[in-house]
Amino acid sequence: MSVSFPRAGRIAILGTSLVQQNHLGDATSLATSARGWMSWAEVLSHGRLSCPVHHDPGVVPGWEPSNREGVSRFFSGLNFGVSGQKAIEIERRVPRLLESDFDLIIVDAGTNDMMVETRQTIAETRARIASALLEAGKTVILLPILARGIQKWPAGGAERAKAHWINRHSIDFAAGHANCHIFDWNATWVDTDSDFGEPHAGYSNDGTHFSVLGGFAVGSLLADYLENIVPLTPDRVLSKDDRFDPVNNPLGNLTSKSSARPMTEKGAASHRLGGEIIHPGIGVWVEAVCDVEVPAHDGVSGISLRLKDAADDGQEAIALAPFYADDGSLFPFPSTSWRGALRTPPLKLKPGAKAPELYLDVILRAGAMPIEIGIARIDVRPVPSPVRA
Repeated sequence: MSVSFPRAGRIAILGTSLVQQNHLGDATSLATSARGWMSWAEVLSHGRLSCPVHHDPGVVPGWEPSNREGVSRFFSGLNFGVSGQKAIEIERRVPRLLESDFDLIIVDAGTNDMMVETRQTIAETRARIASALLEAGKTVILLPILARGIQKWPAGGAERAKAHWINRHSIDFAAGHANCHIFDWNATWVDTDSDFGEPHAGYSNDGTHFSVLGGFAVGSLLADYLENIVPLTPDRVLSKDDRFDPVNNPLGNLTSKSSARPMTEKGAASHRLGGEIIHPGIGVWVEAVCDVEVPAHDGVSGISLRLKDAADDGQEAIALAPFYADDGSLFPFPSTSWRGALRTPPLKLKPGAKAPELYLDVILRAGAMPIEIGIARIDVRPVPSPVRA
């Protein structure tokens, strides 16, 4: 088998809720999630890594979240995560996902098997999934079993021992197969001072899944890791004369203002970006992207880029949607400074004459100091249809 260079702009992710939760969809919107590790990898790579998805309300048997018959994930694309699935159910979905166009796939499988299957069965199923993908010519990155808090796996319990054995088995499997690699998300997730290998405080919302801080930590590590595997897509060069022209440049920039420095004094604020935005036509797919520079701040609960179709039944596409707890409170954003690119999923414009609108949504916790965020290279433009046969 030859070793090839996978495309950075079409990275696939496969697995359980730990994968699905990178994206959030409903009947009226689609978002990358601020709890998502792949979402943060895209941002912190300055948009040069991408796991593309698009809105799709269809229901696919075997792909229903938590095995709830008739329920949609509300998106299609290269996020192949389905919450609640065991490894064997993930394996059954491989033939369908291989119909999609991608070169590299990151695989999570087995976390939902830990309390019901033997370590050998889990390891063997993970190996079969990886082997099928490798035989199809894909570059495979295996994720170890993600460590859990003691509220999910008892201290000193069998699940922890099984996870260590399975993860060692995966390392050995990858070492013996060309184009197969390991990305150890536990390297930044696990608190090494914990006697039971639990996640760092604040990294998980429930001992199993990601909070915003956990997604940021793993996404940062993944962005650095993938730089050594995939040639990054070209950096964005935003020329002032790269403007939309329906005849000569139908993929040109629709905005009239490329930068901003919005100040949020308190609470929640929606800052209009991009100046006057041109309407490129009904049925056109558009996406938005901008560079952001966020200073260190310990009171941020949300920083999102939101592209709105202003038509009466228009939808919204959001980059880094905030993560709400069950009680309605928000999980905090990183308190450290960070820079990156926010890119919305593509949005298909519905019938109507109103031009799309672009916002930076900022949420501060009660009593937090004001924050000023640098915004540059604001870009809203038509894109080819992401729907592929």
